[in-house]
Amino acid sequence: MAENRAEKTAIIYDIEGYRNEDGPGMRTMVFFKGCPLRCMWCSNPFGLSMEPQLIFNQNKCGGCGKCLDLCPASANSFEEGGIRMDFARCTGCGKCIAPCVTDARRMSGEQYTVSELFKEVQKHALFFRRNSGGVSLSGGEVLLQSEFASDFLRVCRANYLHTTIETSGYAEWEKFESVARYCDLVFFDLKIFDAGIHKKYTGVDNKIILQNMEKLCSLAKAKGSPNVIIRRLIIEGVTAEEDIIQAAKFVNELPVHPEINLLPFHNFGAAKYAMCGREYQMEEKALMGVNDALMRRARELTVRNAPNCRVSVGGGNIEGAAL
Repeated sequence: MAENRAEKTAIIYDIEGYRNEDGPGMRTMVFFKGCPLRCMWCSNPFGLSMEPQLIFNQNKCGGCGKCLDLCPASANSFEEGGIRMDFARCTGCGKCIAPCVTDARRMSGEQYTVSELFKEVQKHALFFRRNSGGVSLSGGEVLLQSEFASDFLRVCRANYLHTTIETSGYAEWEKFESVARYCDLVFFDLKIFDAGIHKKYTGVDNKIILQNMEKLCSLAKAKGSPNVIIRRLIIEGVTAEEDIIQAAKFVNELPVHPEINLLPFHNFGAAKYAMCGREYQMEEKALMGVNDALMRRARELTVRNAPNCRVSVGGGNIEGAAL
């Protein structure tokens, strides 16, 4: 790579290899920290804050008490026979991590330069070549660190790696476009179509999201790329039939006809909330499967109202994942 003079940096909280549902082939997934949305169902709460943060898994804690005297902010205490952590007090200094013999504590979020991150991704290059795979960027929200993402994807492209991002689309178009120009595939999350309900469950209005969806599809039509897949999470008691219908009609009229990928709600990230001092708000929502009645109804309504679009159900059935 070029001399490391003015490389951008980003805060990354996880890098996972051997993924097969986030784009074609075998992929490495890079998770960016920081998100402007606060979706009640978010499965990656470690990605919400932009800053590195201490993660405490109380289930792994042995209760040795070494952390009590080490913490300069007195964030740890004995309560009800175990160690409790006050995340509001924690400054993220990390002094309690190394002495923890059960590895109950760790930092989430590490600064990378473009070359450092590309070096990590290259460790899986053999699998990319054999399986027509590549790199997928997610979060958090990758567009919050758009300058870095753009530079990194440009390097990946120059080295013939397939590039994908997953985004909420909540960003200024100039930032979105600077990243999208180096993407082969964009997963665009359309969480809720109704603006008021969207704000209720995510904390933000969706006007800019819908505008960016139109602009992205116009870009794809003009340039022939990136491929666009609209992802819709289906949640019992949240996703109304009218919302499914209106979203399908909207996507059907976009400048290109992107695939619509329907995903059933899951709560696999629920346990992570306590580890970073947050409260999970979807505890009462039932885990859904691709063959549940609501998913079948969602597919029926989407197919009927978006006849120009391919409609898939589940992360493993997308056209972009085919080898």
